[in-house]
Amino acid sequence: MAAEYQLRQYIVEEGMWDEFLTIFPEVVKARKEAGFDVIGVWTVPEERRFIWIVSTEHPDGIDGASKVYYHSLGRKAITPEPATLLSEISTTTMAALPGT
Repeated sequence: MAAEYQLRQYIVEEGMWDEFLTIFPEVVKARKEAGFDVIGVWTVPEERRFIWIVSTEHPDGIDGASKVYYHSLGRKAITPEPATLLSEISTTTMAALPGT
């Protein structure tokens, strides 16, 4: 299977920016253990916007790797629960354009 990519965009809750950035390395570690690679991370602090792209070659694509991630002990150990620090979550699954 060709790699699948996912664009993940968050708006961090007011006052939670530093706490989110503190736990984010744990999120990355758990994602990598579940078969994801992190392509890049960008921020727009004045908008509390956090943007990153992940990829996976899991046989069941993003959905399959996400199931592994969300059921993993590494993910369950992250405190606080990352989603509680976010006011908006937007994801878009993408495929690379061949030959680019």
